[in-house]
Amino acid sequence: MTKERKTNRMSSSADKRRSAGPGSHILRTASARSVANPVAGSTKDGAVNAGNAVGSSSSNNNNIIAPPPRAQLGVVSVAGVSPVLGDEGPKPGDTGGGAATQKERETHGGASGSGTGGSNRKETDGQRIALLETELAVMEDEFARELDRLSRKESETATFWQGRVARAEDKARAACGEMEALEAECVELRAQVRGLKEFVSTSTRTDGQSATSDEVFGEGAARLGNGLQNWVIVHFRRAKIDFGKASEDELEELAALVPMYEELAAAAKVHLLQSFVSRVLVEMVFGAYFVGLSPEQARQFRDVEETLRSYSSEEAVNQWRSTTLTLLRREAGDKMHSETDAATERVIERINRVLDGITDIKTTDARDQALRALIVSAIDLGRLLAVQKAVFGVFMPEIVPHQQTMFDPATMEDVGGEDEETLSQRDICCVTFPGIMKRGDETGRMLAYRNIIAKATVLCSPE
Repeated sequence: MTKERKTNRMSSSADKRRSAGPGSHILRTASARSVANPVAGSTKDGAVNAGNAVGSSSSNNNNIIAPPPRAQLGVVSVAGVSPVLGDEGPKPGDTGGGAATQKERETHGGASGSGTGGSNRKETDGQRIALLETELAVMEDEFARELDRLSRKESETATFWQGRVARAEDKARAACGEMEALEAECVELRAQVRGLKEFVSTSTRTDGQSATSDEVFGEGAARLGNGLQNWVIVHFRRAKIDFGKASEDELEELAALVPMYEELAAAAKVHLLQSFVSRVLVEMVFGAYFVGLSPEQARQFRDVEETLRSYSSEEAVNQWRSTTLTLLRREAGDKMHSETDAATERVIERINRVLDGITDIKTTDARDQALRALIVSAIDLGRLLAVQKAVFGVFMPEIVPHQQTMFDPATMEDVGGEDEETLSQRDICCVTFPGIMKRGDETGRMLAYRNIIAKATVLCSPE
């Protein structure tokens, strides 16, 4: 009876083990305390159960199904643990004593672990700080070396460029000195060339006459015309013309020089006065044989020239005239000084007498000095024209009342600067300054050729 119960109990145990699956029957046979702590779990009940299991397996091997290998290992491991002496497991009165002991162990272990971890962390931080300090020292050394290198490089660069600039300045100073020397040499060479030209010119010229280009005559005429215009504007721009207070002689002289003076008085006062002064200069300065000779001497020279024309050619006569007047101009300038001053005063007296008679402004020393300078310039220009081998003449177109004098663009220029094409069909009413015409070449030959050196300045009538 007892044997059958044991057999049934074992069968039911095997069925339960099989139903629970492999590896789980050992855990079920053990208590919760034995699972949590295998060593402490080897209590009296565990030992008894293990003994019963072993005894049952030894007595009934034929009727018990063998457990899986893992289950066997689990059983052996549980059963093979020898119980610790004195550890009889928890007693009925000691509820929770094992848990308290385990907590004390854990607390003690945690405290000891935290102390060890804190010391390890301090050591790690110290090592890290030492490493950072070492790296900082290395970086400082590298920075100092790099700074020294850059400083040396900058110093070398500055020294290089300073030397280069100094060399450039030296070269520039040397070049400036050389340029100044070359300029001085050029000036000296130009002076030598000019002297050689003058020497060649005087050596190849038999009569010693100095050549003068046509541009010199043109520039001289232009300066004289501008000076005369400025003199009239400065001294007579506010003057009022009154022919009623002038004498008959003054009006006759004005009419002989400027026939249309009455028509010009209202609309062209400045041009009227300029035309009158120009006529006087043409008649008394440019019309004279050679200013500085007395009237008797001038008449004698004219007679000799006419006599020579009857025996020689025009070329020979022009050469004689040029040579003779050049000699007078160079050698007899001082001797002709008194006669030149007398001729100048006669021109001033004639101009002032007429202008004072027809205007309300009287003569002054300043006006006479400016007029005297203009007359001296005209005398110099007239003498220069007279000593040339070519025949130079000063022309001033005649304006006759009730007769048209058309504008000629070849010999005239308008004082207003209008286009010559628009003035081709216009008549002129006043000639403000004469022109210069040249006949022949520099040697006195080919007198048929004519050239206008300076055009006459005219005032065209309004359309």
